[in-house]
Amino acid sequence: MAPISRRRFLSGLAASCAAGAMASTLTVPTASSARPLDEVMERGRLRVAVYRDFPPFSFQRDGRLVGIDVDLARAIAEKLGVKPDIYEQIPGETVSDDLRVAVWRGSLFGGELADIMMHIPYDKRFGLMNPEAVLFGPYHQEVFALARDPQRVRSAVLATLPDEPIAVEIDSVPDFFLLSLQGGRLRGRIIHCPTPEAAIGKLTSGEAAAVLAPLSQVQAALGPQAERFPVTTVALPGMMTSNWSIGMATKENSRDLAYSVGDAVAALTEDGTMGRIFAAYGVTHSSPPLVE
Repeated sequence: MAPISRRRFLSGLAASCAAGAMASTLTVPTASSARPLDEVMERGRLRVAVYRDFPPFSFQRDGRLVGIDVDLARAIAEKLGVKPDIYEQIPGETVSDDLRVAVWRGSLFGGELADIMMHIPYDKRFGLMNPEAVLFGPYHQEVFALARDPQRVRSAVLATLPDEPIAVEIDSVPDFFLLSLQGGRLRGRIIHCPTPEAAIGKLTSGEAAAVLAPLSQVQAALGPQAERFPVTTVALPGMMTSNWSIGMATKENSRDLAYSVGDAVAALTEDGTMGRIFAAYGVTHSSPPLVE
């Protein structure tokens, strides 16, 4: 996803989703024209939308689309016995916009709808806000984390952060949190970056003493340098959410497809494939509560 869309994803989730409890069936089906399971099987391919430029979940490497969501989509298609047809979705202003374009109405410029879209917040309230889509298949529980230079920031307790530069993605939930922490005590020490990856670059170069960002992006961006910079998961008191489940979405009449893909996700989690996919990008997989 482009930087503004990652910010939009987390901020939108905090604003509209966090108070809702998780549920496996979030909308009521009605008549529509999406491809359900039978048509997917007849066509022999599963069309999957992933976000553009969103490492470590979906991004270009040496001219090839890779990432956790990409590899997972391929594994799901293999479980269904069809070919994967994965494309990059340009993010809109909100996740609801993305669902509209990718899975239930389509772009004003035309093009084929996706059968499923990856990396959608799996939350009851957000599902009720988008009745044209079905949210399903939660496959990862995300949380915020603090990566720090232990010589400059000795503790991961956010309330005791020293007066040292801390890097965050601009206009993200961590940015909002730090700007308001203890009456704005650290406001003048915040380094705003376009992406979490750029924030980690500030940490490894010594420009920042710490980074606050989603754990998966911190782990992937640090890579082998994680030995130098301890990473600790943290809660953000006063914010709408500090952790959230990531799932998928399809059009509201494609529940048979959702059930089959959900079964594939459960099988991939059970046999260890899910953990291996995440580990390949330096990320620790965490199963959402309902699928543990």
